[in-house]
Amino acid sequence: MRFTPRSLTRLALPAGLTTLALLTACGGSGSSTTATATAPAPTGTAAIILTDAPSDQWSAVEVVVTRITLVDKADHTREVVAFQGTSAKINLVDLDSVGELLATAQIPAGTYDGMRVSIDPNPANINLVKADGTVVPSSQIKVVGGTNVWVPLSSDLVVTQGSSNALQLDFDLGHPLFLVQLPDGTWVMNLQIRHKPNANGMMGMAQMLFRTRKGTVASVGTGSFMLHADSGNDLTVNVDNGAKFIDVDAHAPGTFAGLAAGKNVLVSLRMQPDGSLWAIRVWYSTSALPQWTPEGHVYGVDRTNNTLFVSTDTGAPKAITIDSDTAFTYHTTLSLGTGGTGGGLDHVWAGFKVQVEVKDPLQAQLHAASVNVQRAVDGGRITAANAATFSYANAFSLTRTYAYGNGFAWWYLGLPGTPYMDPGAFAAAVTGAGDVRVQGVSDLTWNGTSSAWDAANAIFLPVGLPLGAISTSYNGGQLGFTFTNSSATPQAITTTLSTTVGQLPTVVEVHNQAGVISITPLDPTTWSAKLVAPTPAKVAVVPKPDGTFAAYAVAIFTGF
Repeated sequence: MRFTPRSLTRLALPAGLTTLALLTACGGSGSSTTATATAPAPTGTAAIILTDAPSDQWSAVEVVVTRITLVDKADHTREVVAFQGTSAKINLVDLDSVGELLATAQIPAGTYDGMRVSIDPNPANINLVKADGTVVPSSQIKVVGGTNVWVPLSSDLVVTQGSSNALQLDFDLGHPLFLVQLPDGTWVMNLQIRHKPNANGMMGMAQMLFRTRKGTVASVGTGSFMLHADSGNDLTVNVDNGAKFIDVDAHAPGTFAGLAAGKNVLVSLRMQPDGSLWAIRVWYSTSALPQWTPEGHVYGVDRTNNTLFVSTDTGAPKAITIDSDTAFTYHTTLSLGTGGTGGGLDHVWAGFKVQVEVKDPLQAQLHAASVNVQRAVDGGRITAANAATFSYANAFSLTRTYAYGNGFAWWYLGLPGTPYMDPGAFAAAVTGAGDVRVQGVSDLTWNGTSSAWDAANAIFLPVGLPLGAISTSYNGGQLGFTFTNSSATPQAITTTLSTTVGQLPTVVEVHNQAGVISITPLDPTTWSAKLVAPTPAKVAVVPKPDGTFAAYAVAIFTGF
């Protein structure tokens, strides 16, 4: 959507700026000009937060966000910029349990019903790394529509004078059409982004974990400072007695008084319901800071050498040595044990979100004083399930078994409906899938009685079947699909395509015309004409307790 001059004018007015209107009055042979001050246009704040639905297929999907606009409900030609610039490269895989606070912006009062999101479409600025560590060459990456993705808001954003608002955008990596591998081996990035409403509104922001922000101090005030973030925007960061400062130059605890304009900082943030940002921890230095933040994803655990690998602000892992006195906790209060192998380290693995306190942040080799698990997760292929337990096998051929926790619930990612509470039905869906790979993800909760993690829930992720062909044309809501299974033999399945509004699978045609790739959505009225044998296709399904499958997405390939 083209950015209109009118919306540029509205955006250019900083908060609190008074504009002057010159009114000319004519009477008789003379005229006079008077300057009349008009009140500034009312505005409210909007925090733009990026998150990601889980995926176990990728260890890195890094993109650069360049622009996000809010679209006026009454006039979709009017857009207001909430963020524009060049963000630091963001690893979307890291955002399944932590938010990326991209910007806070002053937004003109009004009602907005959508957003437009753009990323840098240059493959050289996109990094794709599979779960097994394989890097996809930039020559094999194409981006479709990445410079103007329409994201409808699930509920209108109503901005009033002085209001605080937060918008959470979910990059749905779990969607099988987010990254599609074409028959020629090329990967097409087809952004799947959705608005993720927070059921608790701004109150829920206080519970959200944010990625640590890097930048410089623009200015220091009384009880706050202005952070010029690496994405180019400025954030006001408030400070109270709960904030902890680390003077990196002195290798010692610091103070708020140690901040000064121009100093380099790493800031761990929390947001209050009124939209204000408050510092949890601030690292500051006159020189460049180490490329590491203490809050991130666990990339791996070396139990032989008692080492934890934690993501940094650049996405690369940092090795943290676990000593015999390193204390492990869950949600700061529940003890997981102390020390390396045979102690607390046994209860941490890849995918966990942790907060690490190190003994000396400037040592060449960092040593952990404590490790607090903020979120425990596991996922992968569900290899076994019964009425009491189920197991995940991950990309590293490690299998872990979990008991169902109190209040266990399960559901399908991205498909509407209430959670199911019956572990037996969950187990039936797993076993009924047969040779079709069933995958999921779970939040874990610590069981102090058994000293083990239990599964608080389980979410079935769409299972992207290998490239195959339509074997039975679409008819009466069903489609036959044949692919080569893990036993290297052809397998035919029947999958149901729901035509119920709100439960429709995503169906697209990927067309190649002289090397130009287009992706066109197909609505149910076209399915009978388009979904015909023997068209090459990829299908993503979820298992059902009765042993059948429901289609989550279907992509057909033409012109290849």
